[in-house]
Amino acid sequence: MTTTKQPKEQVLIRYGGVAAAKKEREQLLASMMSPEGKPEALEDVVVIDASYANFAGIIAASFFAEFGAEVIKIEPPEGDPARRMTPFGVTANGVGIPFLMEARNKRYFTLDLRTEEGRKDFAKLAKKADIVIETFPAGQMDSWGIGYRQLSQSNPRLIYIAITPYGQYGNRAQEFAQMPDADITAQAASGLAAIIGDPDTGEEPYTWPTRAGTWMAWYMAGTQAAIGGALSLLFRELSGEGQMVDIATADSYATLAQYPVIAGNTWRKARPRLGRYDFSMCPYGVFKTKDGFVAIAAGRDNDFRALLKILNLFKREVEEEYKTISDRITDNLPRIDQLTAHLEGATTKLTTDELVTRTIKYSLKAVRSKLSGGGIPFVMKVESPGTAMKNLHWYVRKSFQQFDDPKLGKFVLPVNFAKMSQTPPRVKWVSCDIGKDNDYVRQKYLSD
Repeated sequence: MTTTKQPKEQVLIRYGGVAAAKKEREQLLASMMSPEGKPEALEDVVVIDASYANFAGIIAASFFAEFGAEVIKIEPPEGDPARRMTPFGVTANGVGIPFLMEARNKRYFTLDLRTEEGRKDFAKLAKKADIVIETFPAGQMDSWGIGYRQLSQSNPRLIYIAITPYGQYGNRAQEFAQMPDADITAQAASGLAAIIGDPDTGEEPYTWPTRAGTWMAWYMAGTQAAIGGALSLLFRELSGEGQMVDIATADSYATLAQYPVIAGNTWRKARPRLGRYDFSMCPYGVFKTKDGFVAIAAGRDNDFRALLKILNLFKREVEEEYKTISDRITDNLPRIDQLTAHLEGATTKLTTDELVTRTIKYSLKAVRSKLSGGGIPFVMKVESPGTAMKNLHWYVRKSFQQFDDPKLGKFVLPVNFAKMSQTPPRVKWVSCDIGKDNDYVRQKYLSD
């Protein structure tokens, strides 16, 4: 990683009040940048992660680990197949990049659940655990005698998180019970992929349904599993009772579909694929500039008028024909194509930096103005992964952290997604050798 000069940390003070109040707020926000000396929210929580070839479970476990839980990743002797899932075959000493990214603060313990001995040890671990995460086919763990039904008998406080394609009950759950959970199948089943892609008026294969470019279904399911587990811990503090948390990746990703699917079912009018356009706001998308692309959001009428001023676009047909939100409804694609042509006729005359700078100056002027309703459009440069990583914002916020492991080498990971004043998340180590914590886990949890 190229060494970047660390800028002086700053915090934004908008509403100051007296000098003492401003200083107090500044100190509070600055203190959120470091977890040193602060307690961990889940430091006494033990999580057993028995997910297998499934990043939803692995991701959920990572959230618990960053907040201080002792997360024990269970793997068969040959390792979790998720270790080998990686872009372009790139690995760090044989470990796939996605698996490495989720190896934060975890213990690695080999245990073969396919054997009777392995299942006995798992039951012993679960008896001392607060949370169990598993991603096996619905009913598989139960048939092995280590499902929630059995484990909760010896540990009534246990929170058991099961992640499957369609959950633990229902016709679909039964029909696809033996189908492995995969991100792409969840995206396909959610209904969202069908409305992502170019309009039907284009050429194949560009008109085909399109998946999200990353493992969005797995990340959404993992996030919802972590939320369910955290809320279950809160309920257990109040009631003393554990519970089962049933997560279906198809359900999790379907929540992202939101209003396009709901609106289509309500008004009996299917939402078409709109390509670069949004379902409800316009302009709201990516536009060309002289040297790149910008994302523009100016859905409200006053934001749209402000955008025209920034672009010096004073054509009567644009101002009058597209004056209101109703005039810019994306159901009429030829009409929106025409508006886009007008806008790009102006944006392509400017460089990306020129357009962003113009927008910032206009916005500052509008904020300071006593006049209300002036409108403030949003304009943001579309960064490449390389240029995005050089943005000083990430270093001020400490959103990335460099690690140096004797076996894995040097690498950079995104960390500490939440800034918290009292119990912030933190990354203490990143390592993931198969079975590296076998002695530690056996001595601490299985010795009696």
